[in-house]
Amino acid sequence: MAGNLFRTALDSMWKLQLKDTYGIGTDALAYFYENITDTANPRGWGNTYGYWVDDHGWWGLAFLRTYLSPDQLGYDADRKTELADNAKNCWEALNASWDPTAITWTKEGTTYTITGGIPNTAKTPDVLLAGRNRVTNELYWYLSSALYGNFGDHYRDPNANGNSFFRQALDQSILLNSSGLVYERFLGLPNTTNPSWTWLGDQGLFAGCCYFNQQGTTGYLDKPKALKVINAVQVGQKTSTGVLHEDLAPFTDFRLDYACGKGTLMRHLSYVNDDLQNQPLPTYDDHIKLNAQAVWKNRQGSDGIFPYYWNAELPEPTNWIYRPDTANAVLHAAGLSAINGTLPWLKNQPIDGQSAAQAH
Repeated sequence: MAGNLFRTALDSMWKLQLKDTYGIGTDALAYFYENITDTANPRGWGNTYGYWVDDHGWWGLAFLRTYLSPDQLGYDADRKTELADNAKNCWEALNASWDPTAITWTKEGTTYTITGGIPNTAKTPDVLLAGRNRVTNELYWYLSSALYGNFGDHYRDPNANGNSFFRQALDQSILLNSSGLVYERFLGLPNTTNPSWTWLGDQGLFAGCCYFNQQGTTGYLDKPKALKVINAVQVGQKTSTGVLHEDLAPFTDFRLDYACGKGTLMRHLSYVNDDLQNQPLPTYDDHIKLNAQAVWKNRQGSDGIFPYYWNAELPEPTNWIYRPDTANAVLHAAGLSAINGTLPWLKNQPIDGQSAAQAH
C-alpha cells in the first residue's frame, strides 16, 4: 500500500508542477528503509521481510517516477542517485524471485502450461492468494520496460521476461474473459479461488504494460491491445451513468488491499491519455473527467475523504479490517488518481464548481 500511496502523491506534485516541500519523499524513504534494512542484498529481499513480493514493484515504480523528475520535485543530485538505486534494487528483488519452472493444469478437458513468472509469496501454496498472480508480474513487466528505457539491456532479462509470461496466456486463450477484461490470474491457474475475477487494478496495469511495452512484438501485447482492454472496462465496469464501478474484493481480509483498483486503473489510463493528446486517435478526456467529477461530488465527512463507490451507487463499506486512518488514506489516494488524470489537459475545466487544479 505504502509504495502505491507514495506514487499517487508524486503524480499530484508532478502534474501540478509542485516541489516536494511537504517532505513526502523523505518520509517515504524512511518507511522503506525501516522495512528493507539489508540494502546491500536486494536479490534477497523477496522472501525476507514479510513483504508480498509485489510491494517491490509498487515501490520501484514510485522511485523511478521521482528519479525522472528530481529538479521539478526539488530533489538534489544525491537524492536522485539514491532514488535510481532503489528503483534498480526493487527490480533485482523481483527478478531474483522469478520461478523458471512450469505449471501445468487441466480445465474442462484442455491442458495448459505456463513457464516462468513470479509468485507473490514464497509461502506454501495453501496460503490464501499465493501463486503467480497478475499484479506481481505486471509490476515486474512494467518496471522492466521503464528501467530498460533509462538504464539499458540489463533490465530486459531474456530468462525472466514479463512479456513472454503474458504472451503464453494470450496464445492459450486464458488471459482475457469473453468481455475482453484480463483475469486476476490466468484462467484455471492452480490455487485460483475466484477464477472469473477481473480486478480493475489489473486492467490498468496490464494496459500500461502493453501500451509502453519494451519487450514484445507488434500485433500482440501492444498499444492496440491496451486500448481494447481500456475500452472493455468502459463498457463493462461502470454504473448507469458511466462512472467506474467495482465490487469489493472477494476476500474479506484483503478488501482494502484491493480497494485501490479504480485508482490504479485511472493512473495508467491517464498516462495513456497523456500520450494520446499528441496522436490522431480519440482521447479518454471525457471518461476521466466524468470519474473525477463523481469522486469530488461524493467525498465523505468533514475531512472530504473520497469514497470507495465513486458514484455513491451503494452504501460505503464500514469494516476494512485496517485502522480507519489507513483505510482513509487508501480510498483518498484512489480517488485522487482520478483527479490527477484530469491534469494538465483539463486543469481549467470545472469539477463541482472548482477547477481540477483547485480540487487538489
